[in-house]
Amino acid sequence: MTRIVMLYCAFAACVVVLLSGAVVVRRLVDGRRHRRDALLSRQYLHIVILSLMSETDTVPHFPRLESAGARMVLAETLARLVSSTYGLDLGPLRRIFRDAGLQPFLLRCARRTRGCRRARYLSLLSRLPADAAVAAAVERYGSDRHRAVRFYALMVRLAADPSMALQLIGAYPDPLSAFELSEIVSMLRRGVLPVAYEPLIESPNRNLRSLGIAIVRQFGIEEAEENLLRIASEDTTGELGREALYALCALRRPMARREVVRRMGLMSRAERRALLRCMALEGYSETAFGSPVGDEETPYFESFVLSYKRCLVC
Repeated sequence: MTRIVMLYCAFAACVVVLLSGAVVVRRLVDGRRHRRDALLSRQYLHIVILSLMSETDTVPHFPRLESAGARMVLAETLARLVSSTYGLDLGPLRRIFRDAGLQPFLLRCARRTRGCRRARYLSLLSRLPADAAVAAAVERYGSDRHRAVRFYALMVRLAADPSMALQLIGAYPDPLSAFELSEIVSMLRRGVLPVAYEPLIESPNRNLRSLGIAIVRQFGIEEAEENLLRIASEDTTGELGREALYALCALRRPMARREVVRRMGLMSRAERRALLRCMALEGYSETAFGSPVGDEETPYFESFVLSYKRCLVC
């Protein structure tokens, strides 16, 4: 019996040593791959910037592009470059995208995976120059079970055909979340979507109206104040009225309006306090409403106002 116990302990110790060694080897391999990817990313970014600065139509050569993971590094580098710049000439990037074979590579990766991984590949595709073939290839992902996959399939189609933006967003089956709206607005900031806020904020479609409110909030369009007040007074229970109040707060417009006070009275305590925190952050004083916001909320709001050291709006 003692020998069996000793053999079992020795076997368990060997297993622990082997597993520990495997973990160490895995970490070393991951660290080496991370350093290699970082080096390749810097090299590829330098090559792309030089290509953008030159006036030739030649496609630059990217070293080690056929090695494992190099195409993904190039795709991520191009996606970061496009996301962080405005008014970028997409001609050289489109030639690089086509010559490096990134389009079939990302589509193949998206087809072989699912869930968050598929959404990641579609996100990269949405930031790179796309055409009608890419939009047709990702159209089937619009009915995927994973919400992120459905949304980034929409983003790819928007990037491929901006003229269909209103129809595509209006036909999107899910209500757009705050994160999804920010992704669309970031695409609009890059000049990909030439969309005005007036037809959006007047649209009966919920997603289009939410996008219009997000555009007004992000770009500080004060001319839309009356539209926001009307939405706040009409939508007394839904999210659109609350989004309109946040947009008015971001614009730093007077919040003592009758529509605003009435809409705040219909909000729950948690929603009202969240709006008060946003108002304090934007610089509103405790007299912003012209009348008390509630026996419980007044000292709560005053404590937040006193905690922010900045110029008050009103």
